[in-house]
Amino acid sequence: MALGEAIEKLKKYYKRFELGKTDKIKPRHVQKVLDKLSAKETSLLEEIEAAKKPSKKRRLEEKLKTTRKQADRARWLLDEISE
Repeated sequence: MALGEAIEKLKKYYKRFELGKTDKIKPRHVQKVLDKLSAKETSLLEEIEAAKKPSKKRRLEEKLKTTRKQADRARWLLDEISE
């Protein structure tokens, strides 16, 4: 699952949450997205370390920031639907 796909799935889950359809959101699905985001974070950290060009490093750092933000959102959603 690419980063964009994980973010899209998370958006879908948030929309369901906002509409009160939490019974349609399975915690294991949100956990799967969270696992993918965590794997992407690890991958990006490795790429940043190996990056030589400052422009590439900045681009990867922005992706990392987005990935971390989405992971935070996924954790919050998981906490909300698991209660």
